[in-house]
Amino acid sequence: MKILATSFFALALLSPVAASAVGLDVDVLGVGVGAHVGKHGVGAGAHVGGVGAGAGVDKHGVAAGGHAGSVVATGASVGDRGVHTGAHVGPVGAGGGLDGNGVGAGAHVGSASAGAGVGDH
Repeated sequence: MKILATSFFALALLSPVAASAVGLDVDVLGVGVGAHVGKHGVGAGAHVGGVGAGAGVDKHGVAAGGHAGSVVATGASVGDRGVHTGAHVGPVGAGGGLDGNGVGAGAHVGSASAGAGVGDH
């Protein structure tokens, strides 16, 4: 499934029609893949039931993420705002980032959170 999504992603990157929105989505019995090229960038994703992964490239950088249902998720991005990564299991999460304002890290459990940062402010 990941190979198929990667293939669609590669085809989307090589497509000469980046100015107009072009997309392809296939979903059969809970298994799906999709890719698109549009004004907001290039994206690709795949899922099997509630388990999925995706990636995108646009004017704000590169992002990737994965999830299992609505419970476990991970993500990472590299863009004009810096480098960020995070993960969560239900309402429990942690993340970190590096950008023009320094280095930051944080964690949360439900609505209670804690964080730390080192920056130019």
